[in-house]
Amino acid sequence: MNFLSPTSLFLFGLAIPIVALYILRLRRRREPVSTLMFWEELFRERQTTSLFQRLKHLLSLLLQLLFLMLLVLAVARPQFAFITKSARQLVLIIDQSASMNAVEEGSDGRTRLEVAKEDALRTVDGLRFMDEMTVISSHTRPIIHIPFTNHQKSLREAINAILPTDISTNLEPAYDLAHAIAETKPNPEIVILSDFQSISEELLAKLKGETKENTDSEKAEQGVKHHLIQIGKANDNVGITQFRVRKSLVNAFDYQTLLRVVNASEEEKKFNVELYFNENLFDVRPYTLAPGESKSEIFSNFAFEGGKLKAVLDIEDALATDNTAYATLPKRDLIPVLLVTSGNPFLQKALAVDEQIKLTVLTPTEYETDILPESATSQAKKEYEVVIFDQYSPSTLGDGNYMFIYPPAVDSSETSNPELKWNIGAALETPIITDWERTHPILQHVHLANVQIGTAYEVTPPPTAQVLARSFESPVLFIDVTPSRKIVFAAINILESDLPLRIAFPVIIANTIQWFQQRSEILEYHLHTGEVLKQRIDSIDASYQPELKTATDSQHLVKITGPEDKTWEMPIEGEELLFDQTQRAGFYELKILEATDTTEEAAASDTSSSTEADSGIVWSINLADATESHIGTDPGVEELLEESVTPSGAVLLRYPPWVYLVFLAVGLSVVEWFLYQRRRID
Repeated sequence: MNFLSPTSLFLFGLAIPIVALYILRLRRRREPVSTLMFWEELFRERQTTSLFQRLKHLLSLLLQLLFLMLLVLAVARPQFAFITKSARQLVLIIDQSASMNAVEEGSDGRTRLEVAKEDALRTVDGLRFMDEMTVISSHTRPIIHIPFTNHQKSLREAINAILPTDISTNLEPAYDLAHAIAETKPNPEIVILSDFQSISEELLAKLKGETKENTDSEKAEQGVKHHLIQIGKANDNVGITQFRVRKSLVNAFDYQTLLRVVNASEEEKKFNVELYFNENLFDVRPYTLAPGESKSEIFSNFAFEGGKLKAVLDIEDALATDNTAYATLPKRDLIPVLLVTSGNPFLQKALAVDEQIKLTVLTPTEYETDILPESATSQAKKEYEVVIFDQYSPSTLGDGNYMFIYPPAVDSSETSNPELKWNIGAALETPIITDWERTHPILQHVHLANVQIGTAYEVTPPPTAQVLARSFESPVLFIDVTPSRKIVFAAINILESDLPLRIAFPVIIANTIQWFQQRSEILEYHLHTGEVLKQRIDSIDASYQPELKTATDSQHLVKITGPEDKTWEMPIEGEELLFDQTQRAGFYELKILEATDTTEEAAASDTSSSTEADSGIVWSINLADATESHIGTDPGVEELLEESVTPSGAVLLRYPPWVYLVFLAVGLSVVEWFLYQRRRID
């Protein structure tokens, strides 16, 4: 035995005045009386009980000394070796994945997570004074909510702070973390509170390996005990396991949405699938699924301007989280294209049939009058994302995307435009396209064999160019890409060829526009719960230019509005936003906020403290996990659950020894008080 406060043992010196007070005899006072007859009788009775009186006084002294000893020992806080060796270190793992949101029958509407937290609180109540506990929550990654402590109030607060999530289950990282922590402790135990609906083979192997008997007693003593506590057993559930958006293969302005639903219960289910577009009911389809059956279906005919799409299963089951899925249909903006030509009806019609293009046609004279007087990087040029020159070369060329179709044969060394880094040579007589890059995005789904060309010329592309099509040794189509400019060059006169009469011609034009935009597919603003949202700031608000921001400018924030109208405001740092608070499924809307100046002039003006930008981007976050929709217990863990023993609560030594010493001292003080009262009566 040792003491945490050994200096307190000096308080035993208080026994000296206690003993002195009992030894001290008071001098009796003489008083004259009229007769001694009654006093002699009383004196004879006291003599007969003097031995007993002395014994009562001695017993009272011993009780007071024992009372002092107990109090001093309590202040010194004794520690016993057998108590220290029996102390437990519990690592509590609480599963907070999506399946823990399931509601069991007869649970009074409580979710599995709420039941697990109640069991965890009971485990805290059963801790002894020398036991310690740490709390870890887990979905796909573990979070330590509190380190090892025996402070029960802090443990309860940490358990109550665990919130539900819509993230998939993966207990292995949490178990590995708990095991690594437990190995540093002398008597560790791992307690897992979960529905165990999904367990990896690696984790099963680790759990089964620890349950095997070890013949080495020393290793057995150092082993980590574990307790598996199952929360919930229901498996009646239907869920959406996939909800994705893609560009329509038929209509350039339409989308196609793939919806997959699975019946994870043991009974046939009949229900409706409701599709909402911008909170308006869009479509309803009846479903009938046999046990274990899944069904996939494609929805289309959505609006061009984009919006929020939501699929809802009209059914009540144990898990409501996977009955709703979300998708974002991004707005398909028109691509502003400028065509500079003296007259090319084939090219104009090929561009006009593309519904994604907003076409502007100018003659070379109009282009030189309206555009060229401005600087090469003027706003007038920036309004067009693609500029196509048909048999024309401008005197200046700024940054951007340009396509040249059979421009005039002018040597770049003799022109004022040194940016046109190619040399046009002699004419080619009836050239034949002999080879082309079939895998390049511009020439995908294109067949150029036997194309009849009447007029073309030789061209020497710049060293940085990539040849896409050639006639024997002479290039007829090449591209040149620099950090600030993309150029597509065609060395044939399409008006004197049969290419405009082929299906390949509009396909090449459409592929070229898409290659300039670098978006052959739509931008998908879609993530699974728990994934990190990454978004470029200039995509949220194109007007925001961090390079122009100075120290005196007001601070810009990104406001994120998530499910249940929960909001986050984050300062803009850099050009990309990283957001990891995607624990719940739903829509997350991102907007730029500009904090106004806080000077007296700004306070005098009747403006709000922040103004929201008009533009914003909406992300859809989904669970969409077939494994998570099967909320029953994993068959592989059932044997371990039967063998596992629930950790028992404390019976003895729930409190430190000094507490029991204090209670014993209080009891002795009551006995001594009783003896004192008896002495007074006697």
